[in-house]
Amino acid sequence: MFKSDKPYSAVTVQIESLTSEQYEVDDSSGIVDLIEVVQIQATGPTEASRALRKKLKYGTVHRQLRALTILDFLIQNAGERFLRVFADEPLLERLRIAATDSVSDPEVRKKAQQLFGQWAATYKNTPGMAGITGLYKQLPKRKQPAQQAHAKVLREHAPTVEQPLGHSVAVAVGDGPSTPLSSGKTKKSKRSSAFGSSSSKSSKRSSSKPFNIEKEKPEILQTIAASSVASTNLQNALKLVNRETHRVSESEDVMIQFEKCKNLRRQILRYIQNIESGDLLGSLIHANEELVTGLMAFEVLDKSVDYDSDSEDEDIILRGFDESFAGLSVAPPKPPRPTSVPSFPEPQKRSPFNLDDLESASESEEEDENNPFGDSNEIATPGVEEQQPTW
Repeated sequence: MFKSDKPYSAVTVQIESLTSEQYEVDDSSGIVDLIEVVQIQATGPTEASRALRKKLKYGTVHRQLRALTILDFLIQNAGERFLRVFADEPLLERLRIAATDSVSDPEVRKKAQQLFGQWAATYKNTPGMAGITGLYKQLPKRKQPAQQAHAKVLREHAPTVEQPLGHSVAVAVGDGPSTPLSSGKTKKSKRSSAFGSSSSKSSKRSSSKPFNIEKEKPEILQTIAASSVASTNLQNALKLVNRETHRVSESEDVMIQFEKCKNLRRQILRYIQNIESGDLLGSLIHANEELVTGLMAFEVLDKSVDYDSDSEDEDIILRGFDESFAGLSVAPPKPPRPTSVPSFPEPQKRSPFNLDDLESASESEEEDENNPFGDSNEIATPGVEEQQPTW
C-alpha cells in the first residue's frame, strides 16, 4: 500500500487501525499509545503526517474524519518536536483541499473548517505552527489534478459538433471553401459532406421543422430529473469504494452510474443549444452542473494509490529542470587528474652521528699528558711479531 522507500513502522500500523470502522469519529481511545510511539521514534512525526495524509486522500469518509480527529489529538499532546516537524506542504495542501474542494464530503469539509478555526485561535503564536494556523484564511494554492477545461471525461462526453437541432442546414459545395453562414467559419467540401452524412435522425427531422419547446418539454423535464438522480447516485457510489485497495473505475456500480451521467449530459447539452431563454434553460444549466460535478469527482478520485502528490510534485520539479536546461550546451568534462604522484629522488639518509665531525672534534681537544691511553703513549706495532711462549 505504501512505497517501500517511505518509513513504515508501528506509527503507520496504529493509524491504519485507529481509522477503521470500529472506532467512532471522535473516539480518543488508543490515540495515547500512538502519541507515545510518535514521540519515541525519530521519524515518528513525518511518518504520522504522511499516513494521515494518505487517509485524507484515499480513505473513506469515516477514515477521513478519523484522520482529522487523530491529527487534532496529536497536535494537542505530541509535544513541541511534533509541532515543528509534522506540518509539511503536502499535508497542508491536502488539508486545504479537504476543507474547500467540492469533491470532499460535506462532513469532512465541515469538520476540517471547524478544526482550522480552533487551531488558528489556539496556536497563533506557537513556533512551527504558522502553516497550520494560516489554513483558516487560505484556499488551495495549486491547481487541482483535473480541471473542467482539461477534464478528459468532459471532453469525451460533450457533443463533438455544437449544431442546434432546429434551423440547421448542411450545405455541400465544390472544391473551394464554402460560403460562411452564421458561424463565420470556412469548411472543405469533404468535411461538409461527412457532417451531413453523420447527422442523427433527430437532426434530420429538425432540419425540416423548428425545435418545438412545448412538445419536447415533458422529455426535457424527465431528463432534468434523471440527471439530478444520476449525479447523486454516482457520488454516493464513489463514496462506497475503498480507494486504498481498489480504483473507482473497478467498481461495477460506479461505472453503471458513470455511463448514465455521461449519456444524460449529452442530452442536456443538446437541449441547452436550442433553448435561448426561459425557465427550462436555468434548470438545464443546473442539471449540467450537477452532472459535471459527478463526472469530475469520478476523474479526480480514479487515481491509483501509487499516484501520490509526493511523486507528482517531484515529477513537476524534475520536468521543470529539464525544460529550463533544454537548450543549454554543456562542455565536456575535463580529463581527470593523474592519481599517481610524481617520484622525486629521495634525499640521502644521514647518520645521526657524523664520523668526520667526531674526529675533528677529538683533534681539537687538548691532549692530557698524564693520560696513559693518550696518543703520545702509542707503541708502534712491529712488522713481525715475536713468537710468544706457549703453555
